[in-house]
Amino acid sequence: MTDDIDDDATERKPRGRPPGLAALAILVAIVALAVAAWSVWRLHRFAHDELAANKQQAATIATLQSQLAAGNQQAQAGSQRIGNLETKLDDLRNTTQGLDRRIANLETAYTTLSGQQQSGHDTLLLNDAEMLLRTGQQRYELFHDTAGALKAYTQAIAVLAQVQNPAYAPVRASAETERDALAAAAPPSRQTALNTLSSLRSKVAALPLASVESAAAASAPPQKPGFWSRVGHAFSGIVSVSRDNGSHPLADTRFARQTLALDLAQAQESLLAFDDDTYRAALQRADAMLAAQFDTRDAGVQQARTEIAGLLAQRGAGPAPKLGGALAQLQSLRASQPAAPAPASTAGGVKP
Repeated sequence: MTDDIDDDATERKPRGRPPGLAALAILVAIVALAVAAWSVWRLHRFAHDELAANKQQAATIATLQSQLAAGNQQAQAGSQRIGNLETKLDDLRNTTQGLDRRIANLETAYTTLSGQQQSGHDTLLLNDAEMLLRTGQQRYELFHDTAGALKAYTQAIAVLAQVQNPAYAPVRASAETERDALAAAAPPSRQTALNTLSSLRSKVAALPLASVESAAAASAPPQKPGFWSRVGHAFSGIVSVSRDNGSHPLADTRFARQTLALDLAQAQESLLAFDDDTYRAALQRADAMLAAQFDTRDAGVQQARTEIAGLLAQRGAGPAPKLGGALAQLQSLRASQPAAPAPASTAGGVKP
């Protein structure tokens, strides 16, 4: 058997592999081992990286889980807060609705109170206007005080202009018409007449009285003196003939001056008392006294008579006004207006 093996070996030797092929095989084996080693290293590296990645992912997942848990807790807290806010919003909504109702009630009450205040304001103004119109009418009818009546009517018109109810506009127009009629019939200023009378009274003592010659010359018609007139004038110093016709000078000059002063004083008092008839009668007596008892050729006497004539000529430009129409119209309108509601009826409407 050993011989057989030797024979086989002897026989194989001639068929041996070439050396280059063995080296190639060895190189291939080495390369295969290197590739295998590299593959094993790569596999080990990949496994190591995969393990590290898995650990990192696990840590990330744990972090995310903790964040998710915290987020869930925050979401639950937020949900609870939202629920609380919704509850509070419901309460606020209910409160707002209650406030809206209260505001609506307050607006209604304010509107009603404003109407009542306006009505009360107009009522006070109308009371004042009625009082002023009545005062102006009475001052003119009882005392003939045109200036006072004009002032009262002017104030009444100003008061009526403040009334906001347009229904009383015709009353104001009627009052203006009566005021214009008063202004047209009003005499000049009484103060000017009083000053003139005072000046005349102060001049009475200086006015010259009339003598017999001056009275005869004043009563005789002006003509050219003839022969017989010259003869009569020559004998007038010897014989004097006069008539007792009531125009001769008084025996005591103080009586004439005092009478004139009394007439002027009575004219002043009548003017202050708004007694026009007595005022004019006193002025006419004063003018007659000046013409009969004072020297009418004197400039002072002529000036006094001119001033008295001016006082007698002072009359209103228009006819006597008819007052009372505006007052009657105002009273009629006020009687037809409905009464204002009581303020207590709106106070109870303001409820929460």
